[in-house]
Amino acid sequence: MSDLMRPSAYQRLELAKAARMGSYAPCVIYSSTQNHVCPLCGGPKNASYALCLACDAEAQQARALRPGGVSLADTVRFGHYACKGEQMYRVMQGYKNATNPAAAEYQTDIKYIAADALAVHYPCIGRFTGSMPTAWATIPSTQSSRNYGKRHILTDLVAPFMAHSKIPQLHLNANAGKVHNRINPQIFSLAPESQHLDLAHVLLIEDSWASGATVQSVAAMLRLHGAAYITVYCMARIIDLSWIERSLGKNVADGYRQLTYQNRCPWSLDHHFV
Repeated sequence: MSDLMRPSAYQRLELAKAARMGSYAPCVIYSSTQNHVCPLCGGPKNASYALCLACDAEAQQARALRPGGVSLADTVRFGHYACKGEQMYRVMQGYKNATNPAAAEYQTDIKYIAADALAVHYPCIGRFTGSMPTAWATIPSTQSSRNYGKRHILTDLVAPFMAHSKIPQLHLNANAGKVHNRINPQIFSLAPESQHLDLAHVLLIEDSWASGATVQSVAAMLRLHGAAYITVYCMARIIDLSWIERSLGKNVADGYRQLTYQNRCPWSLDHHFV
């Protein structure tokens, strides 16, 4: 086989990820023919509304934070859907649980998802958003988590990939209090050692998104510190198919059930060589 035909290391990684996770990690979509998908978070919504209930409520809360409002994240992208009760959901629930015998395997899945977005397709961030990140951060666990006050394992899993970007890590603190599915920038603060860093384009890396209030609260806090552009990458979008079926109908839930794994760029959503 000639060098031109031999798969690159990145192509091999994508193939290995597909072989490992292709049966249980459907890709997130941001639109549907029936208009039942939130274009911001990929979650379910009523067809007559522009956003899902959570994203719409959070946007309203952000507008009320100060005169003129506070903008939330400019770009939000996800790795995969994690449907409650299914394998991808177990991955997201179990990877940071040291007592779970499958934790190491679940962490390998997280590494594959992170590598795809933060190594293989990292340059696509600039092409998609118009600029490359100048700093990155993971989201510390809030007071409602049993991991509150501890170093987040996600930081250790993604740090090797972000090291290649040669941009600094922002260190964030989780203050006393809970988010409770509301935008509250006071729950988080920027550590003193990070307050001098360039906030022209901050990449926030989160493991899971249910309502989005946690990472969007961090985005609001960073705006108050002068962040110009904020991109969020979340490993998984949590959805509850039973709730979708009860609230929006079986057809909408079945639409989510029929989604599959796609070997595509998590930023531009298209298929291109790496």
